[in-house]
Amino acid sequence: MPMAALEEIRSLYEGYWDEVARLRAQGKAADGLLGLGGGPASDACQDRFAAAVQEAFERLADLELPAGELQAVLEYVYRIPLEYRKDRVIFWMLLAVQGATLPLVEQLPAAQAALLLERYQKDYPPFERLPVQKKVCAALKSRARESG
Repeated sequence: MPMAALEEIRSLYEGYWDEVARLRAQGKAADGLLGLGGGPASDACQDRFAAAVQEAFERLADLELPAGELQAVLEYVYRIPLEYRKDRVIFWMLLAVQGATLPLVEQLPAAQAALLLERYQKDYPPFERLPVQKKVCAALKSRARESG
C-alpha cells in the first residue's frame, strides 16, 4: 500500500531542513547571537514551513486517509522532533507544527489514538509539554475514549 501522504510530509520536512542548512552555511558567525536577529531562526523559511505544513494537513484531512496511513503520518510528525532536540531552531518549529495535526487526530480510530497517546505521553512528559503538546494529548485522549 503506497504511503503518499507520509512521503508528502517527509518531503516538506526535508525541504525545511535543507533550507535551514543552506541559511546556516550562508550565515555570519554572529547570526542569532545574544538573541539578535539573523540566521535561520528569524528567516521567512519558518513561516513558509509552518504554512505549508498547515495546508498539507488540512488537505490530508479532507482526503480521509486509510487508518494505517493516517497513523504513519502522525507517528512521523510526533516522533521526528525528538531527533532534533539539540538543534533548537528546528526542534521548536517541529513541536509548533504538531498542532496542525488536530484535524487528522479527529479521524483516528480509538485503538490507534490510544497507541499514539501512550507513546506521545512517554516522548513528551507533562513537565516538558508546551500548550501545543497539551492540545495534541487532549485530542488523542478524546479519540481514544471514543468507540471505534
